[in-house]
Amino acid sequence: MADSEHAPEMAAPANKRRRIALACNACRVRKSKCDGQRPSCSSCVGLGIVCQFEPTEAAANVLVRKEYISDLEQRLATNERIVKSLDQLLKGHLMDCALSLPELHRRDLAHRANEIEEPRDEDASPNGMAMTFIEERTAAFFGESSNMNFARLLIRATASVSPLSQSMQSTTGRDHALAEISMTRLSTVTPSPTSDMSDASITTLPAIQVMDCLLDVYFDTCGVVFPFIHEETMRKTYAECKSNGFVRARRTWLGTLNMMFAIASKFDQYGDDVASAKTRHDTSNMFYKRAVGLCGELSLRVISLEIVQYLILVVLFCKGTQRSAQAWNTHGLLVRSAIALGLHSNRCRETLDPVMAELRHRTWLVIYGLDKLLSMLFGRPAAVSDELASSHRLQTWSSGSLSNAHGNDGDLPGEFLAVSSWLYQIMSKSLVKQYGANMEHDELEPDELASLQASGEFRKLLRSWSSQLPPHLRLCEPGTETLYEKTQINRLRVILTLRYHNVGILIHRPLLSTAIRNIFHVDMPSNQALPYLMQPVMAEAQECLQSAESTIEIVHAVLATDPSSKNNLGVGFFTLYYVFTAALVVSGRLLWAKHGHTPPNDSAANHAQALLEKAETIFQVLRAYDPLVLSCSRYIRNLADMFSQANAPYDALSSNAPINTDNILDSMQLDTEGFEAFGFLTSEMFDPALFSNLGLNLGTPRPEDLT
Repeated sequence: MADSEHAPEMAAPANKRRRIALACNACRVRKSKCDGQRPSCSSCVGLGIVCQFEPTEAAANVLVRKEYISDLEQRLATNERIVKSLDQLLKGHLMDCALSLPELHRRDLAHRANEIEEPRDEDASPNGMAMTFIEERTAAFFGESSNMNFARLLIRATASVSPLSQSMQSTTGRDHALAEISMTRLSTVTPSPTSDMSDASITTLPAIQVMDCLLDVYFDTCGVVFPFIHEETMRKTYAECKSNGFVRARRTWLGTLNMMFAIASKFDQYGDDVASAKTRHDTSNMFYKRAVGLCGELSLRVISLEIVQYLILVVLFCKGTQRSAQAWNTHGLLVRSAIALGLHSNRCRETLDPVMAELRHRTWLVIYGLDKLLSMLFGRPAAVSDELASSHRLQTWSSGSLSNAHGNDGDLPGEFLAVSSWLYQIMSKSLVKQYGANMEHDELEPDELASLQASGEFRKLLRSWSSQLPPHLRLCEPGTETLYEKTQINRLRVILTLRYHNVGILIHRPLLSTAIRNIFHVDMPSNQALPYLMQPVMAEAQECLQSAESTIEIVHAVLATDPSSKNNLGVGFFTLYYVFTAALVVSGRLLWAKHGHTPPNDSAANHAQALLEKAETIFQVLRAYDPLVLSCSRYIRNLADMFSQANAPYDALSSNAPINTDNILDSMQLDTEGFEAFGFLTSEMFDPALFSNLGLNLGTPRPEDLT
């Protein structure tokens, strides 16, 4: 009996509870046993409370079981697979959205009618303070010489004879445009060049053969039209860097080289223009991002000739892309840097060697020409006065080089720059005298006699300039063999001819605007009699139409023979600008012929319509190189449709009140591509509701737009 009572005491003791180094906070507070299970012990699981383990000094000695590590690894692998699948799904969804532009345009056109795409801002994201920056708004002024000023006049004239013009309510009376635009970031926005470029990627260079080819293309194209980089010096530095494997190179020189590659990449190098169009665009943008990564911030702190040359290339590049605002701002930095460097000073060049002195001279002349061109495009005051250019004109070349019809022994780029600089001075004087230097002098009433005298004066200057051109740089006429023979001299002659006609449009467009304003009683009483000088004004306006017709005929003839980028037209953006400006003038003639005569002038209307059809053919060819062309083409077509639908008789003018439709013209979004660059051509965004009020549906793309 005693043995049986002591049997349990003699039995083997049970296994003791495994001691743990750390109990959870809840078990420690309750002073209960904790099994140490992670992430939650069994007691906390049973009670349904949060289980937390607080590390102690002895936590470093805690032994973690292999099962726990294995469980963590499995959970991590599962999460990685989920994130990867979501990333692929999201990437495919965004790719489909980016490619289906017509569908995106149809869905969001109404919502984004007054919005503009801008390059993505790194700061526009939640920061460490949980703050998200709201959308910014930017205001831009476009004055007298801009294309928009003339386009607004055409639309107001159309409204004065349209039965639907009552839907256009006015709130202000102005000829310029102050557009306030919302910068909304969409999924198709191009990232900021410096946001995703590492130090290693910005110094990456293509293969030697590719670089050699790009250098040749640049100096055969842009280097001839804008000769501000000395080819021999550039190639010598390039050879030195190539010999040492590009391990030692100046940051500014490498940035300039990448900008040269960016511009050269826009030209077809292999003969397959259509197939390689997107590739050229992507390659060009890649070189641009590298250049900005190298010199973007440096250009704000360093002043040197290479920085100035880099800024010139950036302005030239941005003018033909979706970065027009950046082109204008960069040009301001360019002018200030050039003046700080003394490029405008004769004394600074006296102590330099001849090559460097001439290089600085030519660089300044290129800056002067760009300044006048941007002033005309945007309708804004110029930054460089004519006094700074008049005493810095290139010296006349030797008689031997002038007599060389093929330019083999002479300095052909220098001659081209000299005559172009003279032409830009005529343009600058026209902007000052005929457009008030884009300063908006409202106190000056329009004077038909003064306009006639100014146009006659500048027409004489323009013809004098033409007559004094060297024989091998003479202007060419539509239909001549010069348009088709692909040589460097012929290309320069065609470019010079297009520039000549563009200035011709500039100096005669005020008379065409005066004629349209008086014929359609825009912003004036409907019963006001026509000025007694209207007949000579309308006669002189034909000069503007003649320049526009010559521009379209020349470009159409060249593209009909050779639609590749190796033809004699030069840079595609300038060609697009010349044709678009000419098409606007022809559109004005179409409106005049249809609704400015009783009965309508069918002969003039048919001729204008034929020219617009040729312009449409040009746009179709250029579409292979620039998505902006679609917006320009659609805009001109809708103008022509609007003129055709404004069928009110001419007698109806007597009952119309003065029309002013500025408020509805503040912004017009025509396409999701090329927003900023389109501002160069129209100098403003328009609202699609403008055409909707006139019975046109701009939101639905036409079949030809989708091909």
